[in-house]
Amino acid sequence: MLRPVRTTWIGACLFAGCALAAPRPFAPPVPEVESANQQRGDPHAGRFPYEDAVAGLPEGPVLRAVIDTDAGEIHCRLDPGTAPIAVASFVGLARALRVYVGSDPGPWELGRFFDGLPFHRAVERQFVQTGRRGVENAGFFLQDEMSSGHVFDRGGLMALANGGRPHSSSAQFFITTEPLPQLNGKHTIFGACDDEDVVRELERRTLATPDAPPKIRRVTITRGP
Repeated sequence: MLRPVRTTWIGACLFAGCALAAPRPFAPPVPEVESANQQRGDPHAGRFPYEDAVAGLPEGPVLRAVIDTDAGEIHCRLDPGTAPIAVASFVGLARALRVYVGSDPGPWELGRFFDGLPFHRAVERQFVQTGRRGVENAGFFLQDEMSSGHVFDRGGLMALANGGRPHSSSAQFFITTEPLPQLNGKHTIFGACDDEDVVRELERRTLATPDAPPKIRRVTITRGP
């Protein structure tokens, strides 16, 4: 297991305003996304409430995720100030508060979604990806949350994977290992991660042993100073 090495930029405020845990209101629903989720039977229509996602957590200005993996821990700071829908969904899945579909055609399940999942995809010197549990999506779609100020200008950014179409993300996410300006405006960025050495090792192992990729052991959500 690698010993985590902290990078200096994550200790500073990556996103403007520094109040990363202060969620902005959800954007108005996209009608076609809301309709697709309702047809799939998602009780939240793709909009799991942020208040429900963080219920029971201590108060504090910063919302964090610790992703414990076979290669070590990745410490991430989530950004509900820019991507509240994505953060609420991720936190709800991680804390076993948000229902999901783990196999086709169902049923809806409740559990710690990310624990035990493999890193199933990597692109060398770009990113490593996880969050797939039997099916490509988790039974729902999330509307995109992108802004001109959020760009893939460094490694360690945490973003939602999608199907190459608008509003097609769900539970899969990736963490970058290099700047990827070609992805600007195409994926919702919802956090930033430290421990880039661990992320690079996960990328390397996923490429080297695709039949036995590294896994997430547990995702833990905290809130505090």
